[in-house]
Amino acid sequence: MAAIATDAPSRREDRLLNVLGRAGRFRVRGGEQWLFAAGAALVVAGLVCIIVAWVGTSRTVLVAGQIPYLVSGGLIGLGLVFLGGFLYFGHWLAVLVKDGRARAETDREDLTLLRESIEELTVAIRGGINSTPAAAIAEESRSSSGTLVATASGTMMHRPNCAAVAGKSAVRPVTVEDGLKACGICRPLAYETMLR
Repeated sequence: MAAIATDAPSRREDRLLNVLGRAGRFRVRGGEQWLFAAGAALVVAGLVCIIVAWVGTSRTVLVAGQIPYLVSGGLIGLGLVFLGGFLYFGHWLAVLVKDGRARAETDREDLTLLRESIEELTVAIRGGINSTPAAAIAEESRSSSGTLVATASGTMMHRPNCAAVAGKSAVRPVTVEDGLKACGICRPLAYETMLR
């Protein structure tokens, strides 16, 4: 009995695979292009029906003779034009979906690349912070002369290795309490707070 129980699902699975394999053969190929072609054909056929109906009614004097042309040609033609228009609309929607999926895929790739770049930067920044802690920066600042400097008549304080005072001979040592503005290049107050 156990063999029958295991055979039944495999037969059902085989039959399911067989049915699904046959169903795959009848798929419409060409994507959204068939919507475009069918829509164009139906619009043209509808316009032809409307023209035939108009020609038929224009040659008939009696209203009773014009009604069959109106019903058979005009209304059927109008229906075909509307159906063709809907197929054109379906084609347009299919193209939008296709473009949206392609755009979403490139956005996914871009976001993945951005995420990897951010992770690399985070690792690099964390590695830089761990290898150069605040105490090491403060020690470097102390060893460069230990004080802040300003030019002889300057109103800004700088670190001794700042590019704004590099190469100037007339520099004087200053402290934060002197009330000078901080340089925007070397930002001495950030390093001064680390020294404390």
